[in-house]
Amino acid sequence: MAAQDNVEPLVVLQPISVDTRSPDQTGMLVLVNGLLVAVLVRLDAPEHERPGAWFMEVGLGRLAGVRAPTFDTLEEATRWMRRRVRGYAC
Repeated sequence: MAAQDNVEPLVVLQPISVDTRSPDQTGMLVLVNGLLVAVLVRLDAPEHERPGAWFMEVGLGRLAGVRAPTFDTLEEATRWMRRRVRGYAC
């Protein structure tokens, strides 16, 4: 196991509004060790199956093309992001 596998990635969420052309505009930039890796959007439109949950609108770099689950909380999203990027040298 490489030394970096033991290092816990620093995941920081930064609030931002996202133009989704829908009521779902509350967003969070996801930075891992200082690099932008994703944009999360809260599902606010009433037609969503899980209003208030968080959706990965876009993944960048190592999360590009990754299909993420819908997260009930930001804490759940942060844990998932940390697991996905653990061991990745930034």
